[in-house]
Amino acid sequence: MAHRVHEVVFYTYPKLLFAWPIIVLGILFYPLAQLGVSLEILGWIYTITLVTVVLTMGIDVNRDVAVVWLITLIAIFFGTAYFRTKGYDFVKPVASFLAYFHPRYDPGMGLCTSVFLAVPYGFMLVWARFNDKWRVTHNEFEHYSFGKVDKALARGAKTVRTAYPDLFEFLLAGAGELIIADSRGQQVLAKIEHVPLLPLVRRRLSRILEYTAVTPADIEAAEEGEGEEQEVL
Repeated sequence: MAHRVHEVVFYTYPKLLFAWPIIVLGILFYPLAQLGVSLEILGWIYTITLVTVVLTMGIDVNRDVAVVWLITLIAIFFGTAYFRTKGYDFVKPVASFLAYFHPRYDPGMGLCTSVFLAVPYGFMLVWARFNDKWRVTHNEFEHYSFGKVDKALARGAKTVRTAYPDLFEFLLAGAGELIIADSRGQQVLAKIEHVPLLPLVRRRLSRILEYTAVTPADIEAAEEGEGEEQEVL
């Protein structure tokens, strides 16, 4: 028998969350460089990772854009393979162009970058524990800030959806948005952005929602209660 979940607690973070690969690589590559691993290989890996992190923090690549990118890459791959059979090699000029760069990884610079980034990164993680905590129970969605509840939504007659507006955010941290709407899903009551490991959070939320499923009769009763409250006011 599955253990019954009584509450789900998770945290949201600013986009600095997605800078973790740069911090990890700077620390990891320092001993690798001392062991004689090619600095050019490390340089290419670090450069590609840096570009990916910047794109993640700077733009949102939604599903439609990602599909277009994927189709374009597939078309380029098969188009290049086709033209190579005809004697036209488009890969060789591109490879020759990239060969001029010869990026060489600097272990000292990478480690220094990681150390300086780790300080605000650690502060961000601690800050989120106090300022961006969400607690979901059978009755409420609560947002805690500085030890107080600054937002509380009644659990009854709500719908919960997940969205992944950025492909890179999902790839780097499994992050996405948790959307809380009214019972009909038309009015958005809260949008919780940058929730890491969102599929796991959503799975735990589903268990609570299953235990406290709202029936049509419950919705009608809640609407009648709201109408009576408005008449009293």
